[in-house]
Formats: sequence, structure tokens, C-alpha cells
Amino acid sequence: MIGVSPTPLDKSDLVSEPALTTAADFSMQSDHLYQICIRSAVEKQAESGLVSILEGLLPVRFTVSDGRPAVAGEIIIEDSVERSPSIRNPSVPSFSLPDTRSSPDGKLIDISVQFAGDPRAPFPFRGRRVQTKVASEPEIISLSGNEKVLANSERGPVWVESDVGGVKHVKSGFALPVMPSGGNLHDVLSGERFLEMLPLLHWIREICAGSWYEGPPLRAGFMFDDPNLHWSSYGFVDYRQIAAQAAKENYHVSFATIPLDTWFTHEATAEIFRRHASQISLCVHGNDHTKMELTRDYAASARVALLRQAVRRIERLERRAGLKVSRVMVPPHGACTEEMLEAIPQCGFEAACISHGSLRAHNKTRQWTKNLGWLPSELIQGCPVLPRWSFAGNTTNTILLAAFLNQPMILRGHHQDLKGGIELLDQPARVINSLGSVSWSNMTDLSRASYRWRMDGATCRLQPLGRKVTFRIPDGTTRLIIETPGNSFEESWQIVGPNGATLTGRAGEEFSLAEEFSGTISIEVATAPERATEHTTRRPKASAFVRRLLTEGRDRILSF
Repeated sequence: MIGVSPTPLDKSDLVSEPALTTAADFSMQSDHLYQICIRSAVEKQAESGLVSILEGLLPVRFTVSDGRPAVAGEIIIEDSVERSPSIRNPSVPSFSLPDTRSSPDGKLIDISVQFAGDPRAPFPFRGRRVQTKVASEPEIISLSGNEKVLANSERGPVWVESDVGGVKHVKSGFALPVMPSGGNLHDVLSGERFLEMLPLLHWIREICAGSWYEGPPLRAGFMFDDPNLHWSSYGFVDYRQIAAQAAKENYHVSFATIPLDTWFTHEATAEIFRRHASQISLCVHGNDHTKMELTRDYAASARVALLRQAVRRIERLERRAGLKVSRVMVPPHGACTEEMLEAIPQCGFEAACISHGSLRAHNKTRQWTKNLGWLPSELIQGCPVLPRWSFAGNTTNTILLAAFLNQPMILRGHHQDLKGGIELLDQPARVINSLGSVSWSNMTDLSRASYRWRMDGATCRLQPLGRKVTFRIPDGTTRLIIETPGNSFEESWQIVGPNGATLTGRAGEEFSLAEEFSGTISIEVATAPERATEHTTRRPKASAFVRRLLTEGRDRILSF
């Protein structure tokens, strides 16, 4: 069983992540760290590694305890949900689930689940049918009392909830996943596999409601790597066609353009981007786009020289094209090291955009990679990192899970993905737009919507996940506290209201908000990021230029 203490735990008891900002750093700032007492199948769950990962993500602490007073919740793990007591303590929220059982061959099993339209089912899965994978067949739950079904498999109920005197009691037919050795959150929480975790996470979210931080509103964007402004098309990408279809179907497409390509700008193509800024935009794709460009073992001065050269080239493009390019770095092939991420904000970029899988693949020895994928965006060495996913795979599940986790829904591809037609974008756009009011925007705006927040009476507590965020003050807010974890962004913050009024103060201080700070405000670290002092000049490499010309020629020929 899991119990939650209504009084704060001693935060010194927790093991924090070294060096980097993670979900754990933010969860430790909650007013309460909720204690969860596991009483069944302790050994199996502890060995799985799942407990430590959840403690690193949520404002909870798992312990083993019998009869602890004033618990606020119980998790009951038994051989069978049906054989577990229906309610051990009616006044304590409970969550019952079966013990771990995997398929005999260790392979994942396909399963289809229909979520109820009941408001108690989690958004955005409510009322939807999803097909995904699990490690074992779920146990089918026989209904009793006033239990309501939140999810059904083809065989029967797999997630039910009851209310006894205002206290919620949940049963899940899904056993918790066993984490593999060296496993990480993505192994059990991704578009391919999430059903075993979803009921537990939804229940814990309600248990921790008093300290739970909300994420930003729904936001999304599509992205294609490599296209440039040398012509009105690039391979199978036709900018006019995409802009027209984006306006029709309500979406936005960012093109990650290579700074090396800025030697020439086609004026008519630049005009397409100027006219259709609501539908199409540019961000930055490496510098020369050479192999493993942002993962090599550079000296610090070489990293700075590479990134500053990319900025200078992009500034040249902006002058010639009359465009604003988002200062968001999209590493070629998603390959980027922690050291390069640290240099990115020092060289004029606001953020990076990298898939969780690529972050892990190129930073294998870093402990923080285990918990990637929970926050609205990651914050690694002071660099905000937005997630992105391929158009391949189960994009609907990816979209739904990203929305559940308050993450931007960014799907990416290359021009070849449009070989079959621009309709590739219509289906995911319609799924995203079906979720409600969605902000489709360029990468700058997506980056500035990286934060978490919660209300504490009339005080809004805001956790920026970057050096600059744009935030709409909730109605009724009279005070604002900016919270930053660890040693991140200890400098002063500046708040700018809709009419230009400003306030300046340090993180942790309470800002009194007058009427001029109602509505949407901008919050930015008041001092510039620490700049590297190296002044190394990086000379362009002829081989990189020739390689890029050949690659572009190939891409353009493919569309004929």
C-alpha cells in the first residue's frame, strides 16, 4: 500500500540529481513531499528501479510502513485485484493493481483500450480508443458498488473508480512495468507504451493536487530539417503549397535551415515566408551540417566558435531576407552533448530542440537521462530543450501523451516524408486540433512557453524552464513568486507587463502585481547569460561546403 503524509518530509532525506536541473529539483520545491508507503510486493517494485525514477519526478517519497497515522493514500499490490480488499480504509484514497506478470517470451503485447467519456478519465484520452503495447494482459475487473469504468479493453473493464464519502478508490488491471537494468522513463512511458503507468500517474496527480504544478497551454508545431531559401521549393517541400495547406488545416511548419546555406537567398522565396509568417518559419540546423557536428570532443573555445559562426550566418540571412529566424538550435541527426548544450545559451540561442531518445543516445553516461520525458521541456546545463518526435510510428499516441504531460507536440521529418503528398500533415494536425484550443507557432514562441505554475491562494508560483518565458497571469492573481531550482538562474528577473511596465527582483521574492501586470506578461532573466570569453575565429571548410552542395543537389533531383 502507499500512504501519503499531509505534512512535509525532511527534504534532506531525498537524494538529488547531481549538477543538472531535472524534475526532481522542481518537485523538491513543493510545499509538501507526499509519503507513499508500499506494503505489498516491495522487493519486486524496489528492484525494478521504477520507485527511484518516480521519486525523481514527483513530489513523493516511497517507504515501507504499517499503520502509519494520517496517511493520505494507499497503493495495494496483490496477486489479483479482485482478491485485494475492496477498501481497507474508506477515508484514505486507494489504488489497487495486480502483481507483476510479463508475457512468457518477454515481448510486449498489443492491446486496444477504449477510454470512457467520463470527466474522471484523464485528458486527453477521455472518450478515445488507443492501441498500444503492454508487458502482460491486464486483469479484467468485476464491477461492484458504485464503481465507474474509466477504461475498457476488448475483454472488459481494466480501470475503474469509486467514490466513498468523497474519497476516491481506484482499481487498475495493469501490473506496473518492471524496469530493465539501466532502464529509463522512456522504456515505460512513450507513444509505444504508456497504459501500465497512466492510471497510477493520474491517481498520484490527484493525491498531490495541493502541490501539483500545471504546465503551459496546448501548443504544437511541425518541423522539417534541411530546407533553405535557395528556391521556392526544396525536394518535396513546396513552401507555397505548405503555407496554403497550413492556413486551411490550421497548423504551423518550422524549417530547420543550415547556416552554411545562407550564402544565397532567393528574394521571391523570402517573400513567401514574410507573407505567411503565421504558417511557416525558420530555425537553426547545426552550422555546417557535418557528421556528429555537435557531439565531437571540442575544446570549449571550438564549441563557442562553431556556435557563434552559426549565429553570424543566420544574422546574414535575416538581413538579406527581412526575416526573423528562431534562435532555437536543432542539432543535425539530434546529436548533441551536454557540453554543447551548456554553450548554446552562451552564444545567443534561446533553446534547443532534440528528441528524448537522441539526448539519451549521445549522453549515455549522464544520470539525468533516466528521467527524461516528464517535464514540459528539459533544462540541461541552463539550456531549455524542447522534445520532438518523428512522423513515423504511432503519432496519435505520441500526441496524446505529450498533451497529458503538458509538452509541446512537435513532429519532425525530412522533405522525403512528403513524397506521397502534403496530406501527411493533415491527419496529425486534425488530431492535435481536436484536443481544444491549440497554439500553433514558431520555435521561439514554443520555447517561451516552457514553464510550470500553480496557485497558492492569490499567489502564483511560476517555475521558468528557460531564461525567457511568456506567461498569462491567472485571473485573481495579486502576487507572483518566481521559483528556480538549485543554482539555475540565480540572477534577478525582470517582469514586463502588456503595456511595458516593469518589475525587477530575485527568484524566491514575492512580486506584488498591480493592474498593469494582468494578462500576458514576459519574464526574463535580467542579466545576459554568462558569455564565453574565447575569441577563436572558425574558418569555413571547403569540404563541408562541397558536401552540402552535393547533398542539396541530390535532394532537389529526388523530387523530379
